[in-house]
Amino acid sequence: MIGVRTALATFAAASLAGPLTAQGTCEIEVRKPFQLTSAVLYIQKHDQQMNDGDRAKLLQQAVKVLTDNPERIKNEAGRNFLLGGAFVRWFQDQGARPVLRAKRGDLGFSENPEGEFFLPTALDEAMGAVERERPACADSTMRYRNAVFSKVLNTAIAYYNAKQFDPAIEYANYALLINPRSNLVGSAYQVLANSAQAKGDLPGAIASWEKAIARMGIDAASAPGRATASFNLAILTSEHANKLEGAARSAGLRRAAELFKSAAELAPEGPNASTARAAYARTLQDAGDSVAVAGIYADMLATPSKYTALQLFEAGVVLANGKKFEDAAKLYEAGLEMNGYYRDALFNLANVYFALRQPEKMAPAVERLRAIDPMNPDVLKLAGAVWQERGRQATDPKAKKVAQDSTIAYIEKAGKVPARVVVNQFSVGRDGKATIAGSVENLGAAEASYTLVFELVDKSGGVVGAVTVSAEGVQPKAAKDFSGQATGAAPVAWRYTVR
Repeated sequence: MIGVRTALATFAAASLAGPLTAQGTCEIEVRKPFQLTSAVLYIQKHDQQMNDGDRAKLLQQAVKVLTDNPERIKNEAGRNFLLGGAFVRWFQDQGARPVLRAKRGDLGFSENPEGEFFLPTALDEAMGAVERERPACADSTMRYRNAVFSKVLNTAIAYYNAKQFDPAIEYANYALLINPRSNLVGSAYQVLANSAQAKGDLPGAIASWEKAIARMGIDAASAPGRATASFNLAILTSEHANKLEGAARSAGLRRAAELFKSAAELAPEGPNASTARAAYARTLQDAGDSVAVAGIYADMLATPSKYTALQLFEAGVVLANGKKFEDAAKLYEAGLEMNGYYRDALFNLANVYFALRQPEKMAPAVERLRAIDPMNPDVLKLAGAVWQERGRQATDPKAKKVAQDSTIAYIEKAGKVPARVVVNQFSVGRDGKATIAGSVENLGAAEASYTLVFELVDKSGGVVGAVTVSAEGVQPKAAKDFSGQATGAAPVAWRYTVR
């Protein structure tokens, strides 16, 4: 199965002024005893000062007064709240590049000034002390944590996008230490998962995706994200399971199947839904769960009208791959009653009929296919296969000769097709805008250019839109991509002609 790495979006860093007073129902005394009053004044002056050197000195004074003989300050919640605020301001004063380490003396600590100050640990300890003493203050401490979390997470994402996976993992873990309750921790785990996968650490990637999903919401707004994460996790889980043996392999594949099913159910119209639905049944089949697989397809075969054409086509692929050709044919036929112009379904059904040795059923499917996909030697070879099977079944010598000549003629014609058109994307948005993309392969001996007119058709075959695409200057034995968009009323398929 192909590994999938989800692209990571860059999150804007939070812009927060650290509160000197608690928020909402949180009650923290930040002016008693006198050391806290002094720290508040230093912090206020820092916030009003424009000179970088003076700002640094004021924060050092605030930290010094809060940490010299801390046992004499009988207000741990207030002391740590102000201390955390000073740490966040020090961090924000460093500019765009996040600085997480410094000498303790640079922050204003008198004790062990040459020792290392590490912001993620220091901020977590300070805010954790407040949260333990004042549980109602979690929202207030969250503001401080988020002020650092966002920038550190962005740094992790930047390292990942630059393919520097070790520092990406390092900074993602720092972000999780700073604020394990952020609503963006799923993104931090996503960095960890994708980076681990890139390094070949499948167990590590799987563990991170599991944590990412556990941290995501369960509301409708979170469904697309959970679907994508579940799909990615399913792929990795399946890949890892296939490296195991016996019961462990079967259990892993069943888990992957559950995740594929979840991905399809969470976002039934999402970009991965079609693949996830097909992978669900295929993975159950690989796990040896023939009872579950039979149950899936028994209902489809009994009542195909309950399913979409695409779902029936996907199931047909799995059944055909399992050599259950009669059942595959039934599902393809039912799907084509809903969408009779779906190119891949017609192509697959023609092959199923060939496997069943039913040339008279195969012939009309191939004829419709030729009208949809005329510049494709594989389609002409299927036309030849119709005659090949007719000849195999014929008893009359003249009929055999006609079939043999026709087979050869189509094979020769297929060998003279100047190009092969391949459509690898056809998607329709809710606004009816269809995107068509693919490639044209030049099968000739000289450079050539191609213009294709794609018609969008509805389920009855009526034309509801069109788009013209070109592939210019395609070298011999090479291919060039094309793409185009058009809007139509309920388009479900395409066909093209060549100019």
